[in-house]
Amino acid sequence: MGISTDRRKELKSQYNNRHPNKGIVSWKSKGRTWVMFSNDAQADFNGTSFQLKLGSWPNKELQKAYSEDPESFEWTFERELKYDDNSEDVSDDLKLMLMDYMEKNPDAKLMKPIKL
Repeated sequence: MGISTDRRKELKSQYNNRHPNKGIVSWKSKGRTWVMFSNDAQADFNGTSFQLKLGSWPNKELQKAYSEDPESFEWTFERELKYDDNSEDVSDDLKLMLMDYMEKNPDAKLMKPIKL
């Protein structure tokens, strides 16, 4: 038995109307920090965690550190971007926020390559 059409519409509406946390996220371990900007912090946490546990994260340095000592890692939502409309493109704001974070934390490394 599948999901009814009404229930499917309700779930789709809930998903489309959610307000995910956007901003800068980091993974920290033993004095090292890797950062990225996120359009959905919780989804990025879940996806990154899965890939790190699987051993398939594209940043080999981060993956190696995680594989050697996963218990030492801490995930942090560093900075939040306030926004009103979820359909609004805030990617430039997130990139600027990341550049500012990197300037203030010069030892932080990018979790994955991006075009700034």
